[in-house]
Amino acid sequence: MEDEKQIYKPFLESDFPLLELFRERAPGSFKHSQNVTNIVESIAIELKLNADLLKTAALYHDVGKMVNPNYFSENQEGDNPHDKLEPWMSYQIISRHVSDTIAVLLNYDFPRKVMKIVSQHHGDTVLRYFYGKSQAGSDELYRYKCTKKPECDEAAILMIVDSVEATARSQASNGKLDTSDDRRKLVDVTINRLVEDSQLDSMKIGTLKTIRKVLYKELESIYHKRVAYVDDEKTVGELERVNGLNGEIT
Repeated sequence: MEDEKQIYKPFLESDFPLLELFRERAPGSFKHSQNVTNIVESIAIELKLNADLLKTAALYHDVGKMVNPNYFSENQEGDNPHDKLEPWMSYQIISRHVSDTIAVLLNYDFPRKVMKIVSQHHGDTVLRYFYGKSQAGSDELYRYKCTKKPECDEAAILMIVDSVEATARSQASNGKLDTSDDRRKLVDVTINRLVEDSQLDSMKIGTLKTIRKVLYKELESIYHKRVAYVDDEKTVGELERVNGLNGEIT
């Protein structure tokens, strides 16, 4: 195990050239990948999996987004180029980030185990937004074209956490993740959707139960603190306003 840890260590160093390039070209995707990495580490420790392997896969799972960074919402600061594209074309651009990622990882000699996990982290799930926008009858045209669904726990974990983190970030920015019930519901809905879509067939029920438990805890830790901080700011602001009205602000 110690020898295997040494295999992944260089890729986890903050000054690894590809990581620096990723941070520069697709900062939003890089931040998302960091968040996913932190969460999968907690799950790996709980399940006694190789944390360095899973962290490496998580940190680079979206590195292919560097090819077309502005087509991914986390990197957009202005206009959304998808507004001018047909849903089918948007689907093509978004879904190819998996193959683009593998091409990049091959160029940097990443271990095969990492590439296998990354290649399966979307399985053949549906790009639901563009499928809905297309109003197509069947969703088959809007599924990722991965040849295989997750075949190992590591790939399934990355799939789950990737989806949970992205959804949580979006809902939190829209004020929809303020309570513990909101956060638990997000985890349950995400996992149940993947189970119903037969993406997690390789995973044992007990393992999935543990993943739910860790995700509840992780989201509670991340977003409870954030909500509390915002509430504190509001309280301070209100006190300053009242004190100001009373002539007590110096």
